[in-house]
Amino acid sequence: MSTITRQILPVLVAVIGVVLVWDLLVRITGVPDYLLPAPAQVWQAAWNDRTLLGEHLLATVQIAVAGFAIGAVLGLGIAVALTLSDSARRAVEPILIASQAIPPVIFAPIVIAAMGFGAWPKILVVTLGAFFPVVISAAAAMRSVDRDLVDLLVSMGASRGTVLRRVRLPGAVPGIVAGAKVSASYVVFSAIIAEWMGSSVGLGVYLQRSQASYRMDQLFAAVGVIAVLGVLLFWITALLGDRALARTRAASARADGTSPS
Repeated sequence: MSTITRQILPVLVAVIGVVLVWDLLVRITGVPDYLLPAPAQVWQAAWNDRTLLGEHLLATVQIAVAGFAIGAVLGLGIAVALTLSDSARRAVEPILIASQAIPPVIFAPIVIAAMGFGAWPKILVVTLGAFFPVVISAAAAMRSVDRDLVDLLVSMGASRGTVLRRVRLPGAVPGIVAGAKVSASYVVFSAIIAEWMGSSVGLGVYLQRSQASYRMDQLFAAVGVIAVLGVLLFWITALLGDRALARTRAASARADGTSPS
């Protein structure tokens, strides 16, 4: 009940408020529905196309989730490598930053042209957009752990791997979770861009077809589905992250002989 009150209810109230303002705006201005359809028209279009929308939604979810999972694992692995080697960090970080200066709309057609129109090129596009926030957040968090604790373990003869396992990784969990949340907010956008560039199924394809046929009600319906999907992926990531943080704090509390906060 508390979760519904604190998180879901405010969102529902805000969404209802936006829909009411939108409907009022359409009624007052009398704007043609081929420019701005009323919420009821959008809902009707989504209901009529529910089966087709479901097929496109499923394809986009598969691409987004696969790209996010691979990107998160890849990002964490690169972050560990950058933490263990200052030379690697100085060499690779500028390349990582430069890679993010190129928007998905630029490199997506390049990747698809090189790899074809299957699922993997689109997953790769999502992965390239998802791994960077995890790399930067996790690497910064691992470098920012308690220096005295690291020095103590090193003075006791601990290897880099032991320091990583005992101190850096547990201490970096908040940073890893923060990076994963940022990535989760990007993956749907990257998946849509990849589908625009070369696909026969997915919400990006549905958007293109709706735009080409001047079906603004379908276009708005697809935008609504994309928005809901983005929020759900973010919430799921946040929920899993909170559980990981709770387990880390509980483990730290057991090690210190105190109660977790």
